[in-house]
Amino acid sequence: MIILGIADNHDSGAAVVVDGRLVAAVNQERVDRTKHSGAFPWGAIDEVLGLAGLRERDVDRIVVGSAFTPSALLRAMPGKHENARKSGQFSPWLHRYIVYQSALRSAGMHGFEVSACRRIVERHLRKRPFVKARVEMMDHHRAHAEGAYRTQHRAKCLILTVDAMGDGVSATASMGRDGQIDGLWWQSGLASINTFYSRVTERLGFVANKHEGKITGLAAYVQPPAALIAHMEQQVYFSAPGFSSVSATKPARPNDAFWSKLDDYSREEVAAAAQYVLEGAIVPFVEYWIRKTGCGHVAVAGGVFANVKLNQRINSLDTLETLWVMPHMGDGGLAAGAALGSAGACPVRLEHAYLGTNPSDTQIRRALSVAGLSKNKTADSLHKVATILAEGKVVARCDGGMEWGPRALGNRSILAAPFQSQINDWLNQMLQRSEFMPFAPVVRAEDVDKWFVGVDKAAESSRFMTVCFDVTPAFQRACPAAVHVDGTARPQVVFANENPKLHALLTAFGEQTGTAVLINTSFNMHEEPMVRSPADAIRAWRASGITALWLGEHLLTQ
Repeated sequence: MIILGIADNHDSGAAVVVDGRLVAAVNQERVDRTKHSGAFPWGAIDEVLGLAGLRERDVDRIVVGSAFTPSALLRAMPGKHENARKSGQFSPWLHRYIVYQSALRSAGMHGFEVSACRRIVERHLRKRPFVKARVEMMDHHRAHAEGAYRTQHRAKCLILTVDAMGDGVSATASMGRDGQIDGLWWQSGLASINTFYSRVTERLGFVANKHEGKITGLAAYVQPPAALIAHMEQQVYFSAPGFSSVSATKPARPNDAFWSKLDDYSREEVAAAAQYVLEGAIVPFVEYWIRKTGCGHVAVAGGVFANVKLNQRINSLDTLETLWVMPHMGDGGLAAGAALGSAGACPVRLEHAYLGTNPSDTQIRRALSVAGLSKNKTADSLHKVATILAEGKVVARCDGGMEWGPRALGNRSILAAPFQSQINDWLNQMLQRSEFMPFAPVVRAEDVDKWFVGVDKAAESSRFMTVCFDVTPAFQRACPAAVHVDGTARPQVVFANENPKLHALLTAFGEQTGTAVLINTSFNMHEEPMVRSPADAIRAWRASGITALWLGEHLLTQ
């Protein structure tokens, strides 16, 4: 059975599942080079089918990972949808949209929207020869839950999803048992947790649905003011079994009494308070459902769980046994979740996230030729790269399967030594970024206990850079460039059998320097998606001024 999953909303994409196994997944942004692209994912569809060695006529089923978000009107008029996406978190139209979708879901009257959306998607897909594939629409949060459950290996698992709003819902709790998912509870899109963090992001002058990580980083610089916490907690708090609700009749305004209060504080104080309030709502929510179900094995998905500091707090719960954060936790993971769920795939440990574009040496040589660069392979390139890094220089790497998800995991990464904290400022300047989090460390699995505290319960998640951990004093001394001001880091833990070349590079670097740790950030210029192809890599490398480009077995310097 060949199932194509697609998502056509925020961060659209496609994924292919063959006989219950996820074989390829790519987001449209990597193809059309528009960050968080919401375009219909034709490019991603072509890419995943090509990676799987399939054509349209081979597909048995197409599953859309969101049933009526976007609504039929927005799906039929993509230009209006794009304008609506740009209107901001305080738009009265966004409020009306949330109220409309939430009301339809609560009244059980969303069926007509789902049917209309299916017809629109089918009309799109008729442009291609999908001769035998029928189209299904899967509930937004169901797709989140399916992805979280079926990419981890436990037959019994508590599944929690929280995001802004999808198909009229903001949060769900489900139980996975022996390959089946049973819904336990859901809360409408009027949950206060819905747009809270994104509105803080926008209110502080950043771009919502893109720069929330900056708020997480800023939050560590100061203690949150008690008065501001109390103010925020008037609206946003845990209220068993879920969260407080916002008014359906009174839209939030950036200058209303609640939001204008933020002007009395610095942006660091606002970020710290927002992070504190978010954790204060989500952590007891997770604990409530662990106690209610008696299941301490937890899998989470939804954009809220992109917050690595929140995930650290969840990981510290005494009632928690294990924490699995879906690697592509946001809407970019819906296509894969929908396909896996529709296939009824068995819960299986996700071996890796290198599910995207994997350029051949022929393709690399062609890109080098077009760029006027040497096509000669570099003998012993791995050890030469280790030497360049040991000299304090920076290397960009494009090799192997492209990462699926928001984190660079070594194959589309910029790598550097972790010894000088100034490297963060230098890299941000070269890449035209303004970040507040340090770059993440990439470490070998055999060294984890030496460097980090409390990894055991989130060991599987640590492979995908989705949870922060406290660092040991030894790591603080050895790798200051990879430690945040609060004494934490968000590592990528590398096993030799999952990324042999990256693991070998760490080992070679360790042999030269005594510390087998590198810092890792995504290979892209400011506000661009991660590079996908050799041509993307060459262009970004030339623009950045980074010392070396490690492109397959080719090592270039400038």
